[in-house]
Amino acid sequence: MTPANTTGKEGTTLYYGDLSAPHVLQVFLEMRDRASARMAKTLLDTIRQGADDGKYAVKFHFAGTMDDTVGGNGDQRALSALAAASDEGQKQFVEYLGALFDHQPFPPGDDKFSQGSVLLSVAGDVDGLRSDDFDRKVSDETYLTWAGESIATFETFGLPGTPAVWYDKENIPVTTVEGEVDTDPQKFLAAIKTS
Repeated sequence: MTPANTTGKEGTTLYYGDLSAPHVLQVFLEMRDRASARMAKTLLDTIRQGADDGKYAVKFHFAGTMDDTVGGNGDQRALSALAAASDEGQKQFVEYLGALFDHQPFPPGDDKFSQGSVLLSVAGDVDGLRSDDFDRKVSDETYLTWAGESIATFETFGLPGTPAVWYDKENIPVTTVEGEVDTDPQKFLAAIKTS
């Protein structure tokens, strides 16, 4: 089963915006990764605005490294819940993405995103997201298999980790060599303009 607002081979990529936009912004994140949360806090609103203005479509790709290394399945469960949110609409999906990062469990070993009750509680912060259908999909893990397939495609991009951003396949720097988030909306927009 494939959620709404997906693209790519086998429909494993969630997107935001209009796919007929002149450019494509690819955003690589991990739901349990602290750096991904910091980048989302800094740039997600700016990224969303560019898509709303029709400048580009945003394709989101998700890693599952913490599930593999620390244990648990919070990355996969959170992505499964995001897929259910995408069925409710693009607005609900992107707002839920931001809300999940705002409530990201710490330390990463605290795998609260593996709990449906936590995912549903965070969804309550997003206007228009909670519904019987959404709640059922999260509780029943409707998109868990899809989320695993989506995470598996991350390796095909050859990235060392998250977060990362590509604009028409050109890397837009958002982290330092040490992996620390090093960007702001102005830097980000300037980098897109010159690429």
